Parts: sequence; structure tokens; C-alpha cells
Amino acid sequence: MSKKSDQLSKLLGKVTLQWPIPEPIEGLSLLEQGLAAVLQRQFSREQSIKVIEGLRKGYADWNELRVSQPQEVAKHFHLGNKGLAAARLTCAYLQEVYQYSHGLSLDFLKDDPSAVQRFVFRLDLIGSALVHSLMRQAVPNELPVTPGLVRVLDRLGLIVRTSSIKKARSAIEPLASGMDPLYFSTRLGEVASRWCDARKPACHECVLVDDCKHGKKVFKEWKLQQERMAQQRAKDAARLAALQKKEDEKRHREAARAAKRAAAEAAQKARDAERKAKLEAKKAAALKAKLDEKKRIAEERAKAKALAEQKKKEALLAAQKAKRLAAEKAKQKAKEAAKEAAKEAAKQKAKAAAKKSKPPAKKSKPKKSGRK
Repeated sequence: MSKKSDQLSKLLGKVTLQWPIPEPIEGLSLLEQGLAAVLQRQFSREQSIKVIEGLRKGYADWNELRVSQPQEVAKHFHLGNKGLAAARLTCAYLQEVYQYSHGLSLDFLKDDPSAVQRFVFRLDLIGSALVHSLMRQAVPNELPVTPGLVRVLDRLGLIVRTSSIKKARSAIEPLASGMDPLYFSTRLGEVASRWCDARKPACHECVLVDDCKHGKKVFKEWKLQQERMAQQRAKDAARLAALQKKEDEKRHREAARAAKRAAAEAAQKARDAERKAKLEAKKAAALKAKLDEKKRIAEERAKAKALAEQKKKEALLAAQKAKRLAAEKAKQKAKEAAKEAAKEAAKQKAKAAAKKSKPPAKKSKPKKSGRK
């Protein structure tokens, strides 16, 4: 093993795959092998196989499935609550394949290097590690080589970058001698996908930054940029603090003026209220005096009326009493007259009876009266 190969082997030992690459499943196409690998990030190998078998039965082709809603796709799974998650993952995988390959087949990985280069340009969901695994399945006897892998090795200073995949493979194969090709390609693909982007590399996060000349340079620039950004943030924070202080002082002055104005308005309102209260009290006193006078007059009138009523009642009672006394007196007189009449009648009756009991007397001759 050469010095560069030994160095590369140590570097690859630092790389851990974000998603382990599963063993190929017999009877599946390259597209289905990729789907199975993506599904196995969340589900077991057996569950992933069942999902793919269910999708084969439920849809006429993969494009029909790609344009379906995840809720519809989930009906073909038997994973309980995980069915919707599997459906979303499946639709996302097919969409990414379609977007970067303009089709739903990965057979171009076998014999179309230019299509491979276009396809692996940016794969957020699939990732270059899985693409390298699929390329190894497509061409078992050939080391997977992509622009991303060439870029990583060039930045590590292990090869000189070239646009020719054939020349790149000739330079890379000696480095990979003695290593498992899948181990070699998937880990370099992981670095290419996660950190070693062509335009915006995330060298500050890369596990190989301390061993990468390009990464050290980018990391140093990133640190300087972060420091400048921190300084700018500090300046912005100071400026904002100064503006905030001015704004706070302005608000404080406005609040003080508003408080003073409010106090003056409150004092004026208090004076107005006091004056109004005095006027109301004066009006209330005048009204009370007027009402008291009316009450006094009404009471005097009521007393006079009551006195007149009393006198009238007394006069009526006196008249009734006089009338009653007169009636009693007349009645008494009538009784007495009746008694006198009765006595007179009794006398007359007695006289009549006496006359009847005496013998009739002889009539005497009338005496001659001297009157003519």
C-alpha cells in the first residue's frame, strides 16, 4: 500500500455514514434498490420489501405513484401509523430521481457516465454514498467514480482534478487498491454530499478538515468571516443599542411630557369637577329650600284643610245632635200629647159611661130668658 493509500485509509476511518448502506435485495431494479435503501433508513428490510411489493401491485408505473398524494400511497402500505411517513419518503425519492435524471430508471448508471455526472450534482435525499452503492451494483467490476469523489480527493491533495472520468479513474484506482471498493466510494461520497459541496463547502463541519489543505484554507476563511460577522454583529448590536437608547430616551421624554400633560389635565378636571360639584350643591340646596317651602306650605294647607274638615265635622255632628235632640223632644212632646189625649179620651169615656148609667131626668120647662 502506497503512502497516499495509507493516508487515505486513515482519513476514511474518520468518516461515519449518516445512513448505513444496506445489502442489495435480489429481484429489484436499481430504482427499487435505491428506494429500498431509503426506506431502510426508517424501516426494517422486511417492511421495505413489503412496501415495494405493495406499490408494484397498486400502481401501473412509478410515475403514477410519483404524482400521487402521500395519503393515497399510504393506503397501499400495512405499516399502521408509519404508513404516511413511508409514503412521503417514497414520493420524495421518486421526485428527486425524476428531477435530476428526467426519468424514473437508474439503468443509465451502467453505461452513461455523462448522465451519472448530471445526476449526482445535488442529491439531498439520496446522497452520493447511496449513488456510489447503486453504481457498484450496476457495474460490479468497476470502481464508482463521480465528479464529487474527484473533487474530494483533489481537495485532500491526493490527486489532480480532471474533467475526464476515465483519467480520474486511472488516478484513483491505485489509491483504492487493497480497499473494499464500496467502503471506499460510499465514504468519499458521504464527504462529497454532506460537506464538500462544489460551491459552498461546509469545511468547518467536515471531519477531514484537519487533514485537508483546501479545507484548512476554507475553514480559516470561514473563521475570519465568522469573526468579521461577529464584529459586524457587535457593531450592529452597539448601533442598535445606541438607537434603542435614543429611542428609550425619546420615549421617556414623551412619557414625561405625557405624564405632565395628563397631570395638568387631571388637575383641570379636578377643578372643573370641584366647581361643578359646588354648583350642583348650590342648585341642590336651592332646590331643597324650594321643596322645603313647598312642603311647609303644603303642610300648612293640609293643617288648615284638616282643621276646616274638623270644624265641618264638628258642625255636622252638632247639627245632627241638635236634630236628634229636637226629634227626641218632639217625640217626647208627642208622647205627652198622646198621654193627655188618652187621658182626655178616658175622661170623656168615663163621662159618657156615667151619663148612660143615670136615669133620664124630667125635662123642665125652659125658663124664659129676659133676652129677646
